Amino acid sequence: MTALSVTITHESARTILTLDGELDLLSSVRLTDAVDAALYGGRQHILVDVADLTFCDSSGLWALLSAKRTVTAVGGTLELVNVHGILQRVLDITGAAKAFPAASAG
Repeated sequence: MTALSVTITHESARTILTLDGELDLLSSVRLTDAVDAALYGGRQHILVDVADLTFCDSSGLWALLSAKRTVTAVGGTLELVNVHGILQRVLDITGAAKAFPAASAG
């Protein structure tokens, strides 16, 4: 099992959360905490870079969807970039890709 690390980068118009490792039941709190910290800091536009995400289960998917709802509720945006592999498959199979239009395949 690879632990999840979340790197936070603030740009002028958005915050980038770079995920590296496995997004699952035990690690999803790291994503939630990073999103909450960004919102608490007044950042409303969040980009989640999942290029280095190696695993995502249903708990990880739930964390992404929950983060999207939380950010949208305060008038912000949350987008996924560099979606591939297991996350792309989970999004496609569950229909959750509709929640992240930029992450939709092709």
